[in-house]
Amino acid sequence: MDNSDTSVWEIVCSKDKFDDLKSDDRFLALLTLARFVNALRFCQHAAIDAQNKDAPSRSRQRINSFLFASSVLYEGFRVAENLGKYFRNLDSFKNGFATLFKDKDVRALRETSLERMRNKFVFHFDRDVTKEALNNFELSTYKFATSRGTASGEMYFSLADEAVMNYLLQPKAEEFDHDLQVRLENLIEQITNIMGRFVRATEDLMAEALVGMGWKSREV
Repeated sequence: MDNSDTSVWEIVCSKDKFDDLKSDDRFLALLTLARFVNALRFCQHAAIDAQNKDAPSRSRQRINSFLFASSVLYEGFRVAENLGKYFRNLDSFKNGFATLFKDKDVRALRETSLERMRNKFVFHFDRDVTKEALNNFELSTYKFATSRGTASGEMYFSLADEAVMNYLLQPKAEEFDHDLQVRLENLIEQITNIMGRFVRATEDLMAEALVGMGWKSREV
């Protein structure tokens, strides 16, 4: 879709139709899935909004938007695993989520990096992470924080994020800083790709399922 398009669209249904759907498990599953997409988009836009900033907080926004979006993605997969019992016969499900679930690379990331982020230092802040994160943690200079001016919102506690990324990547003693940076960028690219596939699967499924439930689109 052309990003310059300023038209506004709505997906709507009548009150009578909605009253019928309120107790429909299929509809409730879609509503939960929609909540996931809202949360994921929120995390992603934190990084987008920071692109034009020239301040230490830009790095904070970029890395933490990635961490939170990845953790939300982990939860999204758990939500999506229950969709098959309602939508397995739809082409959008077969071509979207069913394909994602079978992808070995996707499964591997879910069981390693995504799970580690979600359970250890994003949705929970485990004390053991900080200690373990400092193993094989070698930098030329250690900066606890960086800021521009006196505004507290611009303060970035960079050492804390660098430590947990070290924990996430779990480097070996012989690895160097630039190797870790390459691994991090590759991980971000992989997970961002999966996020895109997940959102496309969500939108395709919603488009097909909502039409079947009587919802209609209209331009405002």
